[in-house]
Amino acid sequence: MNRAWRRAMLRRTLLWVWAMATVALVACVGLLAREMMRGGVAPLAFMRTEPKAATVRTEPAAPMANKEITLYFADAEAKMLAPESAHIEAGDSTVENCRKALDALIHGPRDILTPILPSSTRIRGLYMLEGGQLVVDFSIEFTRELKKARSASLESLMVYGVVDTLANDALRGAKEGGVANVRFLVEGTAPHESFPAHLDLSGPIKPDSRWIVGGGA
Repeated sequence: MNRAWRRAMLRRTLLWVWAMATVALVACVGLLAREMMRGGVAPLAFMRTEPKAATVRTEPAAPMANKEITLYFADAEAKMLAPESAHIEAGDSTVENCRKALDALIHGPRDILTPILPSSTRIRGLYMLEGGQLVVDFSIEFTRELKKARSASLESLMVYGVVDTLANDALRGAKEGGVANVRFLVEGTAPHESFPAHLDLSGPIKPDSRWIVGGGA
């Protein structure tokens, strides 16, 4: 009995010590949590793990190449189209290459040639359709310049200067085909059927070398 009593007392003593230690631990945790909350830190913040950012693989952009292209401006007498070489940073997109060529046309010639587009012209949109049809949406300045022309010759120089420039194979990109014809829009709509006075711009326009000096009869 004496031995059994001692064992029971030892067990009770151990249980009491364990209980007191548990109470002390809980009290410490409570005090720590209260201090963390006072400091503006959420007690369970240290248990949160930030999700790892997903690894996104991106294909390297194709290198740009300095390419020589041909721009067509009116000659000094504004009777025919004459070529002028230019250089652009060309890429795989035919549309973007054409946009750079149009920017160069708007900027104007270097030498004695005559501009065919006013410097205030803006390109509102540019996109390729099936069959190589490039749609170019000009700002209203394009129409205003055509109104000033008031002759079939000057209207043709403007229109075919743009078309013959964009149809050049040097602008062809690896991702798209070349330009077969160009459809003109002004402020998002086709030019009015009665304007320009001498050209029908209601449909796509094909390149025509007859307007280029030495281009044919």
